[in-house]
Amino acid sequence: MHLRRLTLVTFAAPFLFASCSSDGGSSNGMQSPPVESTPNQNANPLQPPGAANNSPAASPDTASPGGGSTADNSEGQVGTETPLQPGENPGTTPGNSGGPGPVVPVEGGGSFVPVGTVENRGVDCQVGALPAGNTLPRSPNLPDPFTKLDGTRITKKSDWVCRRQEILKQVNQYIYGEKPLKPESVTGTVTNTQVTVNIQNNGQNESFTAAVSVPAGRQGPFPAIISFGGNAGVTAIVAAMGVAVINYNQGSVGSRNSGIYGRLYPNNTSGDLAAWAWGASRIVDVLQAAGNTVIDSSKLAVTGCSFLGKAALATGALDERFALVMPRESGIGGVPSYKIVPQIEPNPTNSGTGPEQPQHAIDSGWLPGNSLVNDPQRLPVDTHEILGLVAPRGLLVLGNTGGQAQYYLNLDYHTEYATAVAGSEIFAALGVETNLSYDSRNVTHCDAGTGYTAAIQASVGKFLLGNNATTGAFTTDFEGIRTAPDQWVQWTTPALEGELP
Repeated sequence: MHLRRLTLVTFAAPFLFASCSSDGGSSNGMQSPPVESTPNQNANPLQPPGAANNSPAASPDTASPGGGSTADNSEGQVGTETPLQPGENPGTTPGNSGGPGPVVPVEGGGSFVPVGTVENRGVDCQVGALPAGNTLPRSPNLPDPFTKLDGTRITKKSDWVCRRQEILKQVNQYIYGEKPLKPESVTGTVTNTQVTVNIQNNGQNESFTAAVSVPAGRQGPFPAIISFGGNAGVTAIVAAMGVAVINYNQGSVGSRNSGIYGRLYPNNTSGDLAAWAWGASRIVDVLQAAGNTVIDSSKLAVTGCSFLGKAALATGALDERFALVMPRESGIGGVPSYKIVPQIEPNPTNSGTGPEQPQHAIDSGWLPGNSLVNDPQRLPVDTHEILGLVAPRGLLVLGNTGGQAQYYLNLDYHTEYATAVAGSEIFAALGVETNLSYDSRNVTHCDAGTGYTAAIQASVGKFLLGNNATTGAFTTDFEGIRTAPDQWVQWTTPALEGELP
């Protein structure tokens, strides 16, 4: 086995049978509380692919998660814009701003958590031009995150800044498309009720806002979570801990070549995820410039569910100023690996009620039309490395095991688990193994999130509030989700020397 054994928390839960309605709603009983609530140091080894039977107990309904139609295998409303066409080339320069900057610790009794004060601390690392995607060799295996583009392997933790830059450039060119650099001017205001963002770029002036809710009866500056599309269940749990909530409507910046984003960058050919991540980064620009009067910009999290869970992951991976990243039920385009989902969870007929395949992320506009995801075995980078872009910061992957008489098979939950295990090797090599946690539940898609309460409270407590909460567990309520990535991992995790920069 190439991978270390993870500390796993597992609990017994009855199968929850949902009565799904045609509008995507469902009703189900309350889950039993965990039988085991502390890390199990003697957990059974991960099961290899195919070891467990996880067939759904009933046929999926016609509704898809998030209100989309299962006819196109959607997880949520994706708009009506025409997807980008093949042949449109994303840029090749890193889509981030700022030079190498200092890191700041989370105050309190917890561990030191490096949080960047710029979008990308590795912007000055020299990375050469990357080859055209159609010239790359095919491989079914997950790429080695520790081997540099020159073929040598990193040996020190301090090497990660520039190795991360290489991965970032690959992600921009081959997956997301280019996230633009910081505009010429970003100004704005921050109050207890709203963030206003004013942008000037290439003679164009644009503005958008995001609603703010601060804890009642408390004094700021507050740690804050930027929430795509509300994600009310998760944000309610976080708000109860004394964290401000910034509700970011990604539609306010547009998508693909539309709206504010399209007007500012008419020649940009990124997909929606890069566009939405760009907007979230501009909110952070304003929070930083405001001088921590309302929001503490060194204690930020980002979250979203379903297709907005993809956006949350992209945002946190591409911007080092987020101390905690919490993608929920993200499906393809989010956490699950593009390379191995067709192997673990094939869907030969492209059924709308079956596992999502990589092309769906392009068809829905989340990724650009010429993304190499359309030929995933050529990808020299994959989503376990996108998870690694978050390291050494906090990452909590919230999944949905689905399949229990529900209709969430298209969330690729077996692949999601395997990808998170592979990505955890990056955190382990950097000496921050417990900064990545995984919690997957058999729940109604994007519900109130109470099943995840303990995991959310632990990660928010550690990374935003600076307490000594225990994180790093991989928790599921269904044994069959444990699909090991070992057969697709042909590399070993190095023992990196030194300290993180």
